[in-house]
Amino acid sequence: MTRLTIAAALAAGMPIFAACAQEAPSLMSPIPSAGKAAPAEKAKGGRNKVSAGRGVEFRLGRDNGADTAVDPTKTASVATPAASSAAPRVRPRVKATARKETIGLPESTPDVVAHESQGSPGSYDTIIARYALTYGVPVPLAHAVIRVESNYRAGARGSAGEIGLMQIKPATARMMGYGGSVKGLFDPETNVRYGMKYLAMAHDLGRGDTCGTILRYNAGHAARRMNPVSAAYCAKVKRHLAGG
Repeated sequence: MTRLTIAAALAAGMPIFAACAQEAPSLMSPIPSAGKAAPAEKAKGGRNKVSAGRGVEFRLGRDNGADTAVDPTKTASVATPAASSAAPRVRPRVKATARKETIGLPESTPDVVAHESQGSPGSYDTIIARYALTYGVPVPLAHAVIRVESNYRAGARGSAGEIGLMQIKPATARMMGYGGSVKGLFDPETNVRYGMKYLAMAHDLGRGDTCGTILRYNAGHAARRMNPVSAAYCAKVKRHLAGG
């Protein structure tokens, strides 16, 4: 049938596409699609927007005068996530500060506030010798420590709360068994009793070594490494032991 139609058209001198028009309806039969195509609508800029079904849209651009479909997933116009376009968060810098807090240890360099005139070593010889011998501390070492700590001033008080002849802190005295008031530590015998007990433990931990003893009395029983403050303290003690 088609051949007869074409032959007739040629005989009549008509263009060949006139015959093809007979079959145009069959060539333009709809192609099955996943969804119903929406009619083209005008978008901004004079371009047509065509829906391809399933919520996917293609825009028609111009390529040498011809409309071309533009896949939005393959162009730079695809929207970037909001997080990437937002300005980056700037976390404020917080200056870290380290706070060193010591509890109950006579670890600072002796910094004494005098409440009376300089004491006399002879005034406390008996008390010092008694408790030094009781706890096993060499008497000369006990005198040297007291001289550095308070210079024999029973009413002396350190800037960090150290009290009395041996500049013992109330918390340290309680660790040694003291159960009285802070004021009671100004009593010379009470002060020497608990201060000497702490010094004796430092002496044992330092194995009798002078600077090992001073390190643990000054920086705490747990101290193992010499520090500049304790080293200066030990130098003073050695000077006093040598008669200086």
